[in-house]
Amino acid sequence: MSSPLATPTLLKIFLKPLLSKILLCCGVLTALLEILALLDDASTILDRHLGINGLFKYIGLHLPTLMVEIMPLSVMIGGLFTLLQMALSSEIAVLRAAGLSTLNMFRYLLPIPLLLGLMCMVVQLWAVPPCEQELNRWWNEGATQANATDDLHSLWFRLGQDIIHVGTISHGGRSLTEVIFYHRQLETGNLIGSQYFKHLTYENGQWVNHGEARQLVILKEQTQAQLNSEAAPPILKATPQEIINMTLQGVYYTPHQFWKIFSGKAPSNLPRSNYLMALCAILMLPVQMAVMLLITLPITYIPPRAGLRNPLPVYVMAAGLGVVILQGMISALGNSGSLPILIAISSGQIVAALFGLAWILRMEEK
Repeated sequence: MSSPLATPTLLKIFLKPLLSKILLCCGVLTALLEILALLDDASTILDRHLGINGLFKYIGLHLPTLMVEIMPLSVMIGGLFTLLQMALSSEIAVLRAAGLSTLNMFRYLLPIPLLLGLMCMVVQLWAVPPCEQELNRWWNEGATQANATDDLHSLWFRLGQDIIHVGTISHGGRSLTEVIFYHRQLETGNLIGSQYFKHLTYENGQWVNHGEARQLVILKEQTQAQLNSEAAPPILKATPQEIINMTLQGVYYTPHQFWKIFSGKAPSNLPRSNYLMALCAILMLPVQMAVMLLITLPITYIPPRAGLRNPLPVYVMAAGLGVVILQGMISALGNSGSLPILIAISSGQIVAALFGLAWILRMEEK
């Protein structure tokens, strides 16, 4: 079996139109999603007197996330349009007559989704987290200045053996109100005391209390407790950036931040399985895009004379959307810990690949 690199002419025939259509689809879909997101939040940005600069900042910080999220679907739609055009112009029929099989055709198309998958991995790991974290911090600061209390989050998180609750996070994570520390015993996890602070601010690299403080100490018998009107200084080993990051709606972290969470050196507000699922989903992006392209291969069996009257493109689109929905459902089981991480992250892609291969074999028999 010859390598695709040995036939650069065929590579050019497949890869150039495929790449151009994928990028075109990605641009159009990203623009549509950005417009929808902007319509939802533009009034809030203008009400906070952030002006046109605020709108452009929102778009710029949100753009990398949308591009990565829409890329697998763009690969499927771009592959569909590319193969459909080649099928209707009889190019596929000519290539088959020259001895090129469907799976060999897939080999010539494969470099594009793999390359885009690797590029999206890099963007997702090193570009998206800083943008999303900065957007979240900027949004929190804007809500603080506008006194929009509905946009100021509360938070539960774990730091070491302690469970911490924050009533309100403001000023980009530098100001915390209604903070309660629940101290637990290292060996058993039993509650041994709690601390309450009315208002903490981050000053000179440490958290300082500026309001009421109380401390509850549970005695060794675990049947009595002692309440003190004054509490010891807060020991909160978390930066404002780490705290504000935990209010993000998704898991957007760099490799270094993932390592700090897994090693217990940074606070976390989600189960460990959620972070593992997010990291594995990023690493699976090249495989996901290759599978999305594989699903489009039945398009090559459309007879040139059939034209657009053939319903096969609709079936391919439905299959691609079904794969996205299936993977989302299985990922939810992985996030909850009901399925092992590797099974949850790969089973959807395996099912989709087997479905695509079975579909191609069935079309070959006809």
